[in-house]
Amino acid sequence: MKYLHKFQSGLPFYLSLMIVNCGQAALANTRTIYAQDAQGRQSKAVELRVWKGYGVTINFIPTGEKIKQVWIGDPSRMSFTSNGNLCPKDANQDCNGGATVLFLRQIQPINFPHLTSSRDGSTQITILTIGVDGQKQYQFKLIPASGQPAYTSLVIQPESERPAPLLLANRREVRTSAKPTRQPKIITVQPESNVPKIAVTESVTPTVKGAFPNGTTHRDDANAIVAGLVIANRNGQIKVGSTTWKKVQDTVKLLRQGKSHEEAISKSGISAQIFNQLIEWGRTH
Repeated sequence: MKYLHKFQSGLPFYLSLMIVNCGQAALANTRTIYAQDAQGRQSKAVELRVWKGYGVTINFIPTGEKIKQVWIGDPSRMSFTSNGNLCPKDANQDCNGGATVLFLRQIQPINFPHLTSSRDGSTQITILTIGVDGQKQYQFKLIPASGQPAYTSLVIQPESERPAPLLLANRREVRTSAKPTRQPKIITVQPESNVPKIAVTESVTPTVKGAFPNGTTHRDDANAIVAGLVIANRNGQIKVGSTTWKKVQDTVKLLRQGKSHEEAISKSGISAQIFNQLIEWGRTH
């Protein structure tokens, strides 16, 4: 009875301890990344914080990969364990390792002879894995942290689970619903001030024709520039009333007067690049 009384009197303490531990566990979130994010294909390595007194796990279970080898650049402040054996260093031996999870934690600094250490305690971990797609290499930048952890587990998801970008999905819809058209080239035009929507009022009347070597006429080129100008305005590249707009209008008038390409460009002051681009847009749309 005496021992039972002690157990009963101590029960609230154990219950309160369990509640506190559960509350702390609820704060420990899981972080998720996709396999290619940590395979050295980015200009910046994935940063992984290791909180003092908590540590962090790297979980490869979703990818189905086995961990072969692990290296830490500066092992004086970080250590690791795994949930299974790693592969032998001898490449001639078979890999019967079964590790799928690594556990990293901070340790009291150790002064290893002949080993350098980083100034801020951060270091790099390299992990080699083996799976159905062959061998892969993962790299993380380990950063020591203190206080309440933002996460205590990093889960590596296979690339097949990565959601498709919405932008690509929208592009597919546009391609299937619209007729394929030739995409206009982009020309560099300085932004102009906001002006009203384009209103093409200039009439297209027959003028003096002059044949060019390619078989086109002055009027055809003038009409093509007008059509190209509409496209450029719709794309926000040439604004109504802008300097470029006025130069294009002068170019159209000069062509309808029978002037050559060179004369129209020279007298209007328009860029030859913009001139040729507007004609190309007008002829292909």
